[in-house]
Amino acid sequence: MHSLISEELEVQLGRLQHDILEKGKPVLILFEGSSGRAIGRTINELMRCLEPRGVMYHHFDPKDIHGHRSIFNYLKRTPGKGQIALYDRSWYSAIIDQYGDTGKDHELDRMLEISNDFEKYLTDNGVLVIKILLKATASAVKEYVSQYGPDDRKGSFLSMDHIDPVKYREVMFDRVYSKTDTVVCPWNIIPVRNLNTTVEDAAERIKERIIQGLESSHVSELLPMSRNCPNPRIDCLSGRSHKDISTLSDELARLQLKLSESDRSLVVCFEGWDAAGKGSSIKHLCHALNPRGYRVSQTKAPTESENDHTYLWRFCGPLPKKGHITIFDRTWYGRMMVEPVEGFCTPEEYSRAPGEINSFERMMVDNKIILIKFWMDITPEEQLRRFEKRANDPLKQWKLTPDDWRNRSKWKEYDDHVNTMIETTNTEYAPWTVVESNDKKYARAKILNTVKERLEEEIKG
Repeated sequence: MHSLISEELEVQLGRLQHDILEKGKPVLILFEGSSGRAIGRTINELMRCLEPRGVMYHHFDPKDIHGHRSIFNYLKRTPGKGQIALYDRSWYSAIIDQYGDTGKDHELDRMLEISNDFEKYLTDNGVLVIKILLKATASAVKEYVSQYGPDDRKGSFLSMDHIDPVKYREVMFDRVYSKTDTVVCPWNIIPVRNLNTTVEDAAERIKERIIQGLESSHVSELLPMSRNCPNPRIDCLSGRSHKDISTLSDELARLQLKLSESDRSLVVCFEGWDAAGKGSSIKHLCHALNPRGYRVSQTKAPTESENDHTYLWRFCGPLPKKGHITIFDRTWYGRMMVEPVEGFCTPEEYSRAPGEINSFERMMVDNKIILIKFWMDITPEEQLRRFEKRANDPLKQWKLTPDDWRNRSKWKEYDDHVNTMIETTNTEYAPWTVVESNDKKYARAKILNTVKERLEEEIKG
């Protein structure tokens, strides 16, 4: 079977794919439209003229992407450097399906704002996003139905999407298009006509957008940071009284069972000074929980694959399923502490971090995740005492590294970045809890009690 794309255009696309690989450019091409068969056939013809080892295809059926943590599936499947990802439908289909009904204008507008923020995040972090909208009128679908595939297997996932095409066309063009046709990520409308013309038009538009994306470099802005959030670190190291840990552990075990039977999940984030007690606090929290329902994700230096993607990409995989718990031993906040201090991110990337992280956490909360963030605070004098104790204990010497001493020498610089981090991300929907950790028993009890109180507050019944 011959390709429906002209030989000249096929050669040009092949060369552009090579350029994408050479320049390490991630390219995300998403297809939307009211006709799933038109989308599927167009993508199929496009894939015929690309090297398959550099292409990832993902189909997102609205029926399957209303589920828990679904928004993060889109981020997790974004392309790495030099790759092309083809999205057969995207977050737009899910948004229209879930929020496109009359009376949901406020929810729809909020989701479209999140969509624009997400696309800006991708673009700011180097991803070329190409949005193709195959505009299929009801008459066009009827006229060209035989060219886009058989319609006799209505129950097959190969040919059908679970959308209302009439509702889709109305909401997309009346309410979605104008709010998401941005300078950063404009829509490319391709009228659905006969198959040859539609495929050729779509391929030509994609070629033009890739050329533009490879020739122009996106210039990131150095954004001012709005330090408008309250800082609970002030005068926070005086805590001394502590509750009974055994009693708190029993209560947490009961609440974990309630969580497992709910439609919620829990993310607990630990950040803090070296030797502040993150490890032992996580250990005590885990002792209170059933291991079937939690996992601990330790954030280390990014791997080569993780560096090939945007920086929030690697945190999507560990996010919990419904009823489950993920405990992060260090988190995405490395972008606001270690990376700027050690020169692992640019000033522009650092300046964007609060807004990107706040949007990321807003998506978690919107997806029924209970989010708890702990900053474990100690004084520099207490840290020194613990370092020296570790250095003199043969069983704990492995915990003390040259990096710990080097980081300690930058205490003031790190302290300033911690304050900026908290004052830009201590939001109402994702607040920080500062744990006074000079007293280890107090710190552990406060952590367990905070988790207990949040679960009691969030899970009723």
